[in-house]
Amino acid sequence: MDRKRVSVITAGTSGIGRGIVEKILENSAEGDLVFVNYAHNEERARAFVEGMPEKWQERVALVKADMSSYEDMMGFVQVIKDNAGHVDWLVCNAGISTYAKYEDYTFEEWTKIVNTNLSIPVFMVKELRPIMKEGGKVLFMGSYAGVQAYSSSLVYGVTKAAVHFLTKSLVKEFEPKGITVNAIAPGFIQTTWHENRSRESYDRINKKIALHRFGEVKDVADLAYCILTNGYMNGSIVDIHGGYDYF
Repeated sequence: MDRKRVSVITAGTSGIGRGIVEKILENSAEGDLVFVNYAHNEERARAFVEGMPEKWQERVALVKADMSSYEDMMGFVQVIKDNAGHVDWLVCNAGISTYAKYEDYTFEEWTKIVNTNLSIPVFMVKELRPIMKEGGKVLFMGSYAGVQAYSSSLVYGVTKAAVHFLTKSLVKEFEPKGITVNAIAPGFIQTTWHENRSRESYDRINKKIALHRFGEVKDVADLAYCILTNGYMNGSIVDIHGGYDYF
């Protein structure tokens, strides 16, 4: 069945991904389809969908797939190909990190993070490119850590810097179909990633942010939707960090 607008969002049941899914659904119409990927927490994923208005639920295809696994990613892609005639919007949001010190890194941990944040998205985009509609949109979730080196995670910053360069590099690949490729580079956004952060840590970071607070998921979701609906943005890496490190 060829749907109206087909959107694909990885890691879409919590944090920024969830916010983007909700924003897309708020602006969806009957016949639209949103593929929402999650990796592990089935209970949270089901609760997310079941808590939606009924008309939204009918537009959601919830798909479990671990985005550190090439095989799982390929399975996810096959579900999309089997259940949709095309893809309009592709949002690569899945990402992981570690707070381990560089000297304590293992090759296995490094490889898993590089795979999740960079390699798997590269090949997922490659697999979905043939069914993306003309004028479609690809949106990567980068990070301001890929622009300004943070001390907390070397591997995360390196992968996100690579995602930013990937974004620019893919513009030419998608030029024949008029598909745009952009990325968002958030700073410190209040998600479950930060739930164990101490008050001292919050205060120290907030002193470096001109707005003196962490951003909200809605701030990033609103920006994502603006990019997805903008017809002329292409090859852009858009920072959203409240004025981080302007002091």
